[in-house]
Amino acid sequence: MFRQRFTIGLALVLFIAAVYSIFYFKLFSVPGHHEKSITVVLKSLNVRSDFWQAVRAGSEAAAKETGLSLSVQGPLQEGDADEQIHALEEAIREKPQAIVVAPYADDRMPALFEQIRDEGIKLVVIDTPLEMKSAPVVVSNNHVEAGRLAGETAVNETKRKPVIAIISDDADATISKERLQGLKHALERYKNSIIGVYYAEQSEDKAYEIAKKLQTGDGQSFNTFITMNESATIGVAKLLKEQNKAGAIKLIGFDSSFYEIQLLEEGVLNAVIVQKPFNMGYLGVKKALSLIEGTNTAPVTYIESNVINRKNMYLPENQKLLFPFIENK
Repeated sequence: MFRQRFTIGLALVLFIAAVYSIFYFKLFSVPGHHEKSITVVLKSLNVRSDFWQAVRAGSEAAAKETGLSLSVQGPLQEGDADEQIHALEEAIREKPQAIVVAPYADDRMPALFEQIRDEGIKLVVIDTPLEMKSAPVVVSNNHVEAGRLAGETAVNETKRKPVIAIISDDADATISKERLQGLKHALERYKNSIIGVYYAEQSEDKAYEIAKKLQTGDGQSFNTFITMNESATIGVAKLLKEQNKAGAIKLIGFDSSFYEIQLLEEGVLNAVIVQKPFNMGYLGVKKALSLIEGTNTAPVTYIESNVINRKNMYLPENQKLLFPFIENK
């Protein structure tokens, strides 16, 4: 009987101690010691966008590694700045400890960034830096360097006789302007090597029509297309295949979607300048975590690009770039 009473009494004491410990922890725990929270706002959540899905995978890998709470938001369709603004406003209302954003070049963004800071939320910008008086921490591909690589690739592919038509998305797009800057720098020694820069927005059809007019237009002779984004690459590739000019006219693109990899294997696309979107998402979240913890971090982190062609695409290190959902940090 005594042993039974002792056991019941001991269980009761332990239960009271456990309840007291939980109450004490909740009452006296120091603010800021709860689970860290970060919201990532991308340019697109479309599952067909290999690039942004890779960025998302990188950010989720960093969150899993560090045990923080992560929310990923953004518009379904790439190019929808209004919906991204809405996602950012919603993120601010939810007040995570940090926001990581790949912003559109929209006049409303600087004011939203200031609001994020006013709310005491840490801010990291990835992919597309915006000009601000007080610049946030930035993780970005070095787009000027990527453009230089495209120019050098064109020189090599044409045996130092490049005559290039450039098809870009938009004249005001920051990334494309930086790529064009690097491209022109690489071609400085080759006079009259660029016959023109043409803009197709984000439309494969417009890129196709531009390429078709250049082929049948005013008789300008050129041997290379450089396409600044995926949609332009696919549009031009379609025309080259239709006209059986794959290989005769070089095609150099950017990024590494499933369709671009196919074109590379077919020999329609001669080379791609491949970014590392997984790394960008991963480092964006890690930089945000450093800001939350008060750790010193570099104001700008650049991620390099690589040139991948049909000859080197099967190397293990390049397979990781072409298929970035493989762990790649």
